[in-house]
Amino acid sequence: MRALPSSGFYGSINRGPVPHRYFFSREKDPAITGPFQTEEQFGRAIALRSKTMWSELNSHSFLSDYLARHLPSALRDHPPMFTHGDLYRENVLVRKVVDSVTNEEEYEVAALVDWEAAGWYPSYWEYAHIFPLLQWIGDWPAYVEKILDPFPLEGTMMRVVFSDLEF
Repeated sequence: MRALPSSGFYGSINRGPVPHRYFFSREKDPAITGPFQTEEQFGRAIALRSKTMWSELNSHSFLSDYLARHLPSALRDHPPMFTHGDLYRENVLVRKVVDSVTNEEEYEVAALVDWEAAGWYPSYWEYAHIFPLLQWIGDWPAYVEKILDPFPLEGTMMRVVFSDLEF
């Protein structure tokens, strides 16, 4: 799935708005919703979503200001890549397979479910989006890095985004 040729934009599979809650806009403002031609626009949209969200609460967030200043430059040089968008343990179905030679049990991915957030995102998104929710007490983080290329710096930046938008 991640080997599909780049689409040249960031957005939904049908070239529409980014199908993720970080890009929601009541007014359907394309500067927040996309689709976006550049990764810089993608980053600016997250920062604008933060500012808009805090404004709707009649409040100001200095973290929102920080994101506006630094997110577009911190998250750059990542081409659009087809992304599931919600790759959590609960959305990965596995099946047990018995090796006919060794009779050992193994597990393989049978299906991925919950595709509503799928689209074209920066190549770091799949990893970095789940990074803030990793508990670091089970084996899931190790499996994530076997499945996806790790983007630890981008994941750390998305943890900052998460702390602002998921309060």
